[in-house]
Amino acid sequence: MTRPTLAVWKFSSCDGCQLSLLDCEDELLAIAEGLRIAYFPEATSGEVEGPYDVSLVEGSVTTPHDLERIQEVRAQSGLLVTIGACATAGGIQALRNFASVDEFLSLVDKRRPPGQTSPCRAAGGTL
Repeated sequence: MTRPTLAVWKFSSCDGCQLSLLDCEDELLAIAEGLRIAYFPEATSGEVEGPYDVSLVEGSVTTPHDLERIQEVRAQSGLLVTIGACATAGGIQALRNFASVDEFLSLVDKRRPPGQTSPCRAAGGTL
């Protein structure tokens, strides 16, 4: 009997949820006996191509590329499970959906009035 395959995917996040999984060392070893960890870049450089029986998704979808990736992950996953605040509710990154990033920056950097372009944006980059 073949073991079910598990993939762990990262999107925009701090990696805290993946690190929390890795902190469950003994439990993770027991799980690894019953599942084949096929894709988990935070834990190993090895990679087995999908499809995957179970995919854990950490992080939020924040770019058009992320949207394409999550759709690909869903298409090659039998069961997709979100883990953590970023994947389930958008995390801190979701704040930019409700207010101007420049407004947030003006709260952090009192020298910059609201509406003034941030250095990152002035250089053509993103935050």
